Amino acid sequence: MGIASTVVPNAKLPFCIFLCNSIVPNGLFVYICPMNKKHDHSKVLKSGLKLICTKGYNSLGVDEICKSTGMTKGAFYNAFKSKENFLLNGLKVYGEMTVKRLKSQLSKENAKPLAIDRLKDLYDSMFEAQPKNNFMGCMVNNIMSELGSNNHTVGSAASIEFNSFIEAIEPCVKEAQIDGDLTLSIDSKTLTELLHSTFYGSLTRTKSVQDHKQGKLMMQTLISSLENK
Repeated sequence: MGIASTVVPNAKLPFCIFLCNSIVPNGLFVYICPMNKKHDHSKVLKSGLKLICTKGYNSLGVDEICKSTGMTKGAFYNAFKSKENFLLNGLKVYGEMTVKRLKSQLSKENAKPLAIDRLKDLYDSMFEAQPKNNFMGCMVNNIMSELGSNNHTVGSAASIEFNSFIEAIEPCVKEAQIDGDLTLSIDSKTLTELLHSTFYGSLTRTKSVQDHKQGKLMMQTLISSLENK
């Protein structure tokens, strides 16, 4: 439980359970009253993110978020101030988790020796995950599609996270270029943006038609077209 301390004159305590920490020299009791359990904001955000990915932002109400996370509306607004601020915090948490996953999947220690193979496996695995998570797509892609054009604040926040994904993937793209497996006619950052933007476009279609196979094929075809034969 969370705890709050209250200082009261030294007197007979009311019929209530209090935990007396100490008695200070001026004769005051310092005691601790149980409060409502504090929510782990990170867990609350992760739970809310799943709802946003599934239902979309505009169709999701605060009541539903609170019901899913176990928060009261008062606790929700005290912690996040607004639904939009909840989304902005959620985008940041989602971005951090995704960057960590991307770096892990693309590292030599956790995957295949050749960078080009790690890139192919990354995009294959992200499409193959879609049927398992009910075609939720990617939160950043979903939010960019739903709000990017009419909410500058949210659009900018989503763009920041997208750029963090590019930064996480680019070293592997550059390594594949150095290995001679990907074209050098396009600089590594632009090439990474081409790959991930195409992935997002194919992912949007995958979510719409509830079929990941065509999106997976599109990414395989694109990467193949960019290889040095």
